Amino acid sequence: MPSSKRNNRFESQRGSALVLTLLILGSLALLGTSLVLSAVEDRTVTRYSRHSMEALGVAETGIAYGKHHIQDLTAPMEDADEDGRPDFTLSDSLTWGGGAYYLVAEATDVKGLGISAYRSNGFTLIAEGDFAGAIRRVKTQMVHDSFLKYARFVAATGTSYSCGAILTGAVHVGADLGVSCGCSSGDEVTFLEEVTAVGDIPNAGCAIFMRGYITDADPIDLDNSVDFTEIAQRAKGVAADNACEGVGMVGIYISLPSTDPLGLGSMAKTLNLSLFDFFDTTTQPPDTLVRYNGNLVMNTVTGSPLKNSDFNGIVFFQGDGRVKGRADGITSHNLTIFASDDMFVMNNLTTGHTGFDPFTRVANGTGNPVNLGLVANDYIYIDDDTPRVLDIDAALMAVHNNWCILDDEFGGSGSISSHPSAAPGPLDLDRDGIYGEAPVNNDPRPGEGWNEFTITSNTWVLNINGPIITYNGGNAWPWNDSSVLASASGPTRRYNYDLDITEFPPPCFPVPLNLWKDVSWTEIFETDSTLTSYMPN
Repeated sequence: MPSSKRNNRFESQRGSALVLTLLILGSLALLGTSLVLSAVEDRTVTRYSRHSMEALGVAETGIAYGKHHIQDLTAPMEDADEDGRPDFTLSDSLTWGGGAYYLVAEATDVKGLGISAYRSNGFTLIAEGDFAGAIRRVKTQMVHDSFLKYARFVAATGTSYSCGAILTGAVHVGADLGVSCGCSSGDEVTFLEEVTAVGDIPNAGCAIFMRGYITDADPIDLDNSVDFTEIAQRAKGVAADNACEGVGMVGIYISLPSTDPLGLGSMAKTLNLSLFDFFDTTTQPPDTLVRYNGNLVMNTVTGSPLKNSDFNGIVFFQGDGRVKGRADGITSHNLTIFASDDMFVMNNLTTGHTGFDPFTRVANGTGNPVNLGLVANDYIYIDDDTPRVLDIDAALMAVHNNWCILDDEFGGSGSISSHPSAAPGPLDLDRDGIYGEAPVNNDPRPGEGWNEFTITSNTWVLNINGPIITYNGGNAWPWNDSSVLASASGPTRRYNYDLDITEFPPPCFPVPLNLWKDVSWTEIFETDSTLTSYMPN
């Protein structure tokens, strides 16, 4: 058998091994180069990303500086674009870490410069941050916080609360806040919302703070938060902007009898809210006209009857103001009533809802709630002849003083005996919607309280339903007189925070000059246009 030689397939391919080796080495070299280039690129991207984040921080720093200048009333206000809205710019290089910012800010309203600029409803702030060539831009809008969130606000002094007190709104005091110790379980002083004290709360451990508290807080400027001259101009309809929350073009300005659109005839006369009719549909449908005591109220700007849609909700007394009555149904309208001196509550001042029966025109408890604001430059007085059961549904603000009863103790001519009895019943003393509860109304606890069916001369109840905002305190005498308390079978003073007042606020109610809150934050990704091109106005 012939022998067959085994074929070695590798003998004829010895040169291919070298080529294969070179190809492998070349591929590895290319891969290594790619990895090096990729690593360099990643480091570049990472460095730029880090610089971009730093630039965002620099822009936020510019926003923070702008806010502080507004908060501290130190912004270099001007009106560079001459549109009537105060504006300012800031720029600086940051020595602690590098980078630079440029900020532009403008008020949302037409205002004067100086302190008036800070009374604008809000500010828009736009800042650009630059860090090592990376640019980031941010825009934020801030508005005034509200006095109406406070159940009790005292600008310059402290106040105190006794066992059983429950505060359902926020509380701010300009000094120390006192709370009673030794209360029985369930009777501790309780705060349901935030509490801030410019001073201290010495017995804080004796109270319950559901949302916590802050001591050594910054003061809140009540004194400069209200410009009565500007409000008077809005009431007359001659300010740069007369609308309240975008509604209306004129208010009701009461000064000399000849210029009084309500025909009160005398500054000593009382404004009775029960005499309003804001829903006269006879001549201007679908709009309605405003009547008072049966007479059409005139628009002092146009000289024609005042339309409901043109009324901004301001009633302004040049001097003292006097008010009573009920805003409910056809008499309903959110109002803020200002007095350039003192405000007097002459009798019950209550509110209901906007709804009424279209045929009978009787209020039916439907519609939105109605809220009132009383703002006095000096005192808010409760008249010395008011009944012993008195209801006040309004936010009370005494800008430079406090609230009290105008009795002989405070310069009035009245006394305990000057306040007439509220008899006969039935009444709703605890404002729970039930009239004539007997033998007790279960206030403040089950099995305790007043007999609402049998009202006597010993029945004294002062109900204030709304925020109380004053410069330096207040006094409820004679409702807290020792003789009144000795014969009382239930609470004589009930201060209830109105939970819907921030949702349906009285128009043009003053806002805290140096208390702000953010309402929006946006990043601007386009970096070529000027910052001012992103201003809403």
